[in-house]
Amino acid sequence: MPNTKNKNTKKKTYKKSTSASKRYLKPRWSWLSQSKKGIMYIDGISVTDLINKYGTPLYVVVERELRSRLRRFKSSFPYPNLRPQYACKCNSNLEIMRIAREEGFELDASSVGEIILALLADFKPHEITFTNLYKTEQDIMFAAKVGVQAITVDSIEEIKRVAAVGEKVKTKIRLFIRVNPMIEFRGYTTKNHKYGIPYGVAKKAIDIAIASPNIDLIGLHFHGSNMDYPKSYYLGMGKLVRLAKYCKEKGVTIRFVDMGGGFPVQYNNENIYVPEDMGKIFVRKFLKLLDKYQLEKPVLVFEPGKFIVANTGIGLTRVISKKRLKKQKILITDGSTYAFLPDVIVDDRYYDVLPANKMNKKGNQVYSIEGCTCDVIDEMARKRRLPFLSEGDVLAFMDVGAYSNVLASNFNTLKRAPMVMIKENGAVKIIRRRDRYSEMFAPELDVLKIAGPKEMKRFYDLFRINVENFWKGSTKKR
Repeated sequence: MPNTKNKNTKKKTYKKSTSASKRYLKPRWSWLSQSKKGIMYIDGISVTDLINKYGTPLYVVVERELRSRLRRFKSSFPYPNLRPQYACKCNSNLEIMRIAREEGFELDASSVGEIILALLADFKPHEITFTNLYKTEQDIMFAAKVGVQAITVDSIEEIKRVAAVGEKVKTKIRLFIRVNPMIEFRGYTTKNHKYGIPYGVAKKAIDIAIASPNIDLIGLHFHGSNMDYPKSYYLGMGKLVRLAKYCKEKGVTIRFVDMGGGFPVQYNNENIYVPEDMGKIFVRKFLKLLDKYQLEKPVLVFEPGKFIVANTGIGLTRVISKKRLKKQKILITDGSTYAFLPDVIVDDRYYDVLPANKMNKKGNQVYSIEGCTCDVIDEMARKRRLPFLSEGDVLAFMDVGAYSNVLASNFNTLKRAPMVMIKENGAVKIIRRRDRYSEMFAPELDVLKIAGPKEMKRFYDLFRINVENFWKGSTKKR
């Protein structure tokens, strides 16, 4: 079993590391290099060293790229009161959340669990908003008692639920109203979105919130999702500003305008816009509308998630076997869609795949890459051009930093992969260890009382036996 007890590993100096081959390198992976033998280096660290220490499958996060993206986003919007929030649903790892806080981000939480994670990552309650489609009375009470910045409601029913909880706990609860602006542009539309109160009834929702003595309406919210064109943000913003004007006419000042997330990510060779392409234009249009309607300048919020973390992550997995069928060549890996890259199934996600230990070889073979589970749809990539590969070779799935680990399951009772971060100072830090069977089984063992901690420890100790040493010590013929 890989030894993961040491939290940090000092960076070694690799004099033979050179720029990665142009046949595989893309501009967004500036931190990739390779040795003369074709071994991939991730920000100066050999993938061979990583998998020898931590095993496979393995997630790797590049801190330098993570911080760069957080800083880029903030600097893209020259607005005096910008307070971006990291959408931690994309990757709720505590170390990543802590870095987002260090870089001046607040946090968008989608559940009570994420609120707790945010507090563990040292966010202050007033730096957290609570946004989803359904909150129980217990959820609302918890968030209100903790003192989050605001609870974002998604329906008129939820406004009434928040008001009822506020009355019970004798608290005036701070509220954002999420609005569906019902916009369309070049095939993008929110008219089929489940998110938010439709624009046509938004004023009714505002009236209900203002009328409640237990609600403090402080913000308006738009759920940006997969926004392929900047103009969609401009259109949504215009609708929210008009509603802010309506609130002012009702005697309420809107202090926050939250435009959500949805910024595109480059997974293959798509042409996408980045925040730098739209930030100045957005701010100019926003200020112009505020002046037009004589509104005070609110806090401007965006909730980037994928843009921050997707391109910072790499997934390493080994080839365990190779099979040739009539029309295709197949590589079986020790990873899977279910426990490692589930969004390949969920969202038909395309990930670039690189031959991590054969970066100096040409891609002269076409392979389909399959996962190790007993399920026919566990296919990680189709028809990828790679060098001749065999058992033991290492594949790097690129740009896996968003959603892969948070969507991963224990299907087939597999352990989810550990995650390490390559720090800016060159250290390698484990930021999530591999699952343990005792944790995976606990919800059933606790209620069925089938096994106790001692019995689970016995299985764990047996599983930890080093197989090579075990066989070396055996006198029996194999």
